[in-house]
Amino acid sequence: MKRNLIMGAASAGRGLRVLVTSAMLFAALAVTGAGIAPSAASTANSAGQDGAASVFYTTSGAGNGLKNGAEIFAITVRGATFTTRDVGPTKGGDCGSLALSPHGTLYSMCGHLFGVQRLAVIDQQTGYADQFGVKVPGLAVMAMGFSPNGTLYAVGDCNPDPVTFECIADKDFNALYTVNMHTGAFTRIGPTGAPQFFMDLTFDSHDTMLGVTTTVNPSTTPAILYRINPAKGTATKLRTLTGSNAVMGLAFGRDGKLYGTDFTPASHLYRIGTTTGMETTIAALPFGSSSGLELMNPAE
Repeated sequence: MKRNLIMGAASAGRGLRVLVTSAMLFAALAVTGAGIAPSAASTANSAGQDGAASVFYTTSGAGNGLKNGAEIFAITVRGATFTTRDVGPTKGGDCGSLALSPHGTLYSMCGHLFGVQRLAVIDQQTGYADQFGVKVPGLAVMAMGFSPNGTLYAVGDCNPDPVTFECIADKDFNALYTVNMHTGAFTRIGPTGAPQFFMDLTFDSHDTMLGVTTTVNPSTTPAILYRINPAKGTATKLRTLTGSNAVMGLAFGRDGKLYGTDFTPASHLYRIGTTTGMETTIAALPFGSSSGLELMNPAE
């Protein structure tokens, strides 16, 4: 499996059709490279501004071969009002995941998505990814999340097709791991059993691990919300999501509602109904290719 992944990485280095078609890639680069700061174009105002604001971070452009790596953006949501801010480039390659520890440290897996990755700490002021620890080859980690007790989980093992980059299911595919925050080492728990790859993880108010799957390339296959058993790794389907099929960011807000972003040339922010699977569009975001989504101010 690892040999196949390295071959996939070589192919990705030539064309880097990772997660997007070539036409979508051009559009995503054009949007992401603009370095958009808060403005009238990135702000929506309407009624319903009561309640505490939720500040989310998302990683934009992972897999697109951006010169300075994926970009970190902040999204602030208060009711129906939202603003965005360009935090800065990771300068760490394909940093497609985000996970905030209970102590307030922001982590990602960075490097080459279909090659070697390393755990990284993200500077919350600049977006810079400080990579450390052991090198982790062949897992293509997109989904990470901290449990309330401080355990860092991740899903990995995507053996990519050398042409389409869709994950090829094998005995190691789509497995749940724990991650050592000090060494960056991965310990395998077990396979999730889901047919598509997990793109993000989050925990609800009952400490239940949830995850979302999609296909690597845009398709008609819907995004699906799962509950994951942290002891065994097995995933149980909860809802088929209705709306965007490319949801790759997943996080609960301070209002207790589930939010998502999608990996498209012009990404959107959604509120996701946990009982219905319906995605309600909150805003069109002024950047593209959003993957990981993380609530940065769970409490004040």
